Amino acid sequence: MGTVIDWPGGRKVAALVTVALELWSPGHWPAYAPMAAAWPLPGVDDTHSTSWVDYGVTTGIWRLLDILGDLPATVGVNGLVAERHPDTVAAVHDAGHEIAAHSWAQDVVPALLDVDTERDNIRRCTDVLKRVTGVHPTGWMSPRATGSKHTCDLLTEAGYRWTADHSGHDLPQVLTTGRGPLVSLMHGDHSDVRSAAAGPNAYRDLHRALLEQLLAAPGPGLFHFTVHAHVGGRPLLAGMIGQILDQIRACGDVWVATHAQVAEHVLTHTGSTP
Repeated sequence: MGTVIDWPGGRKVAALVTVALELWSPGHWPAYAPMAAAWPLPGVDDTHSTSWVDYGVTTGIWRLLDILGDLPATVGVNGLVAERHPDTVAAVHDAGHEIAAHSWAQDVVPALLDVDTERDNIRRCTDVLKRVTGVHPTGWMSPRATGSKHTCDLLTEAGYRWTADHSGHDLPQVLTTGRGPLVSLMHGDHSDVRSAAAGPNAYRDLHRALLEQLLAAPGPGLFHFTVHAHVGGRPLLAGMIGQILDQIRACGDVWVATHAQVAEHVLTHTGSTP
């Protein structure tokens, strides 16, 4: 289950809205891109798939910002995105959303790095996000949600307060590291990349059913809602995302918070704040 706590105001469910703003390094692209999956071209740059990913930073993120309105989200940003599109990342920050570090690029997976390279990757991401937003990020999301055995210690060493790399619990956990506590917030099960294949209506209905189940269950719950700007930011799926967010808005028993807000609440509640 994780650490059992009460949410502010006695609300039944905390909702974490996660938006992934991603790019792949030159020569890399997601295997799940429609054309890459349907018609792979080994040995050549898949320019179509890289342009499919670019949609997230050129178009998708702006549509999602409009749909979010005043609801706070946590936006996981690759360092490469901040380097190439600093004005976009700054606009997301200025809109009141939390910026979390999401490795340098989607192909830079911490579990594949040695400890010194991983430390450099965290530092490089931290530096560019701080330079663009003026704020040190407090949260980390690894690509594929796959950190290494060193990741948690390296994150607290670098001043981080939470990680979203684990899926072994429903509620937050406070992890012990050599540099202090680190809050683990479960990685969502039903992102648009994995769940939207059944169709936009099924994707919407799945999240509606999940929220209703959490509200009906005993004890506090945590509702995870994860979208990718290059997937969920496209018109039809974005419309379904808007309907899910409207359901959250209409429910008075849901605390919509950023990952940082939940992490700080957990640390304070458990007496783990240094």
